[in-house]
Amino acid sequence: MELTGCYGTCPRFDVQVFADGVVVFNGQKYTEYVGIYRLPTNPELFQEILRLLDESNFQQFPSRVAASRSGEPSPCRESWTDDATTLLTMQTADQQKTIAHYHGCKGFPREAELVALEKKLIEITGIAKLIAK
Repeated sequence: MELTGCYGTCPRFDVQVFADGVVVFNGQKYTEYVGIYRLPTNPELFQEILRLLDESNFQQFPSRVAASRSGEPSPCRESWTDDATTLLTMQTADQQKTIAHYHGCKGFPREAELVALEKKLIEITGIAKLIAK
């Protein structure tokens, strides 16, 4: 999971969770902790994340949720510029899927589900305290 910056004070960070339960947080800007931190290993966490992604039908989310590019239909009912993007990537031995969710895109199908998934991932990885300022 990665949260990109914006033209303000949006937190910028990424977090990686490995199959053995190792969690690595990299606070880049506007986070409580800046730098690379390894959190306590949680061997069950990776499987919990896989279950959560499966339950949320992660594979069915579009790969890009943002205002339209030239000629493409937009999934957004409302959109604005200068907001952050969350990149959610699931990678296993045989597949990889990334969702780019631009937070300036509002009113798209399954928006509440995607936002809830992002919040839940922040919660279960234990990085909320590292992000909050």
